[in-house]
Amino acid sequence: MKLLEQILSELGADSLKSFSIVPDFGGYFRSIKGVAEYSSEKIVLTLRKNKIILTGENLTLGKYFEEDLLIKGKIKGVEID
Repeated sequence: MKLLEQILSELGADSLKSFSIVPDFGGYFRSIKGVAEYSSEKIVLTLRKNKIILTGENLTLGKYFEEDLLIKGKIKGVEID
């Protein structure tokens, strides 16, 4: 568990639950500093040190509150850059 916490911390995450994906609905993302790119097929989220690149269909930005972001749509891929 400590190793996972260290890895996520170095990626800029604040907790073990950095993001959750719900199939065919969307996802919930934590510690988001901003949105670098946005389209219905691709969203790039910025963290402190890295980026999360989401690909999918019908992606839309939902609520954003205290660095937590809800994304709706069919997420097909997640990449950490």
